[in-house]
Amino acid sequence: MIYPKTGPYFVFPDIPSNKELGFEKLSLRNFEQLYQMFRDDKNSFTDARFKNYEGAKNFANDLEQYRAYSPKHGGQDWLYLCKGEYAGVLHLYDLSLESFNENNRRCWIGFATTPGMRNRGITKKVVSYFIKYIFENYPLIKYLHSMTSHNNLASQALLKSVGFKQDPDEGISEEMSFYLLERTK
Repeated sequence: MIYPKTGPYFVFPDIPSNKELGFEKLSLRNFEQLYQMFRDDKNSFTDARFKNYEGAKNFANDLEQYRAYSPKHGGQDWLYLCKGEYAGVLHLYDLSLESFNENNRRCWIGFATTPGMRNRGITKKVVSYFIKYIFENYPLIKYLHSMTSHNNLASQALLKSVGFKQDPDEGISEEMSFYLLERTK
């Protein structure tokens, strides 16, 4: 879908870096880094688009050209670094202006970590930091959603460890498990 570029519906402030973590908005200028991080990743849970040069480029192009201009599916991705080394990608998506069913009060998040950085506690730190960033920068957001494959036990454990609970209201899926985190303040 092509949206008129009369101005973005959503603004995505930079995620502040700290001593350990750094962040770059994903764009056509740095999409090759996304590809470099995941091109040899054998993990079946990693998005196949990231493993393919054109797929990574098209993903970044869609993000850059359309997501800020979509009134119902706004979003931005960030590459994240740990101690100066590229470690993965964060996704913020499905931001909406639509107030029906509190759609403007919810969004979805996702993440992928490079093979060399997995199982080191980095993803938990990054996702926790990302949740804090979202709640600080998007005061209307009350609900964060996430989903993962039924078979991706590591992602399910990570989501639970940062406060997500299985979402009882999300539709039943043969392939995916859905999670929800509600703002407490």
